[in-house]
Amino acid sequence: MTSRLTRRRFLHGAAAVAAATPLLGLAGRARAQGFPSRQMTAIIPFAPGGGTDRSVRLVTPTWAQLLGADDFLLDHSPGAGSLIAQNQMRNAPHDAHTVLFTPAPHSAWLSVLEAQSFQMDQVAWIGSYFQDPNVLLVAKDSPYDTMEDFLDAAANSDRPFTASVSSPLSAAHAATVALRERSGVPLRVIPFDGGGPARNAVAGGHVDCCVAPYWSASNVMELTKALTIFWPEDPTEGLWDAPPADDVLPFSMPYLSEPYAAQVSAQSAADHPDRFERLSETFQETLEHPDFLQGADDQDLTPFVSFMGPRECDEWVADYLALLDEFRPGMEADLEEM
Repeated sequence: MTSRLTRRRFLHGAAAVAAATPLLGLAGRARAQGFPSRQMTAIIPFAPGGGTDRSVRLVTPTWAQLLGADDFLLDHSPGAGSLIAQNQMRNAPHDAHTVLFTPAPHSAWLSVLEAQSFQMDQVAWIGSYFQDPNVLLVAKDSPYDTMEDFLDAAANSDRPFTASVSSPLSAAHAATVALRERSGVPLRVIPFDGGGPARNAVAGGHVDCCVAPYWSASNVMELTKALTIFWPEDPTEGLWDAPPADDVLPFSMPYLSEPYAAQVSAQSAADHPDRFERLSETFQETLEHPDFLQGADDQDLTPFVSFMGPRECDEWVADYLALLDEFRPGMEADLEEM
């Protein structure tokens, strides 16, 4: 396992290199290009308080400085599996001043299950900024201390156990369906308009479990316990220390994580390729800058920081859809019941 201390040292080394490039120099270069020329807007497809909202508030201040812009205006547009937010971006001016932040799986599944309303070719990825593997959470006072305890109880219950997720079509939703189908245990998916409400539901004992991205759910760590992580290993030390699913389940589970990424409309990228390139370059620079890294470290995000460029994001989406194709019928069945 890569320890949290090692990760910090690595990122702080990168920060020292990035510090050699003054913010003012980058900002001046951006202004000389005439972009941005007005307020930058960050559309967030979920309610305030969830992992996307928290991470956007962490990354946008430094990014705005590197762009030579004022702080981003945050526009929360939750609902419909992120389709409302996508429509918001589609109806905005296509001048690269409007950016949508989303876990990549939401866009991927939206293009499949809402194909009449959204296609992947409507958007262009700027890049990812961190990768968040999913965990299964129960309330701190839950009687279940292991996945064996949880699955045995769910299998012998006279009702389906309930599992909250931040929204339909998410990687957490896919992980819940995968767990349900491979274990044969009934789990009823309860979707919310954001991660905050979904995690509060399990912390308050209103649902039996919550499948959620690891870092994004860390704000309820004191109120919950993680029974497993759907990843080869826990990327941190001293947080949940969740056991990998392969170590605690008698069947295999796919590795399911959520790359959180920024995108603009494809028309913005096509009409303003220089602006799009500038957005992607400065976005990557943001993840190496001391100001961002300090904030990430303060919020225990550093083990998850990960940049994928536009092409890598496209490849990830294609691989993700191929991997999860077997769970599509189950997810669609859930949508019909929601």
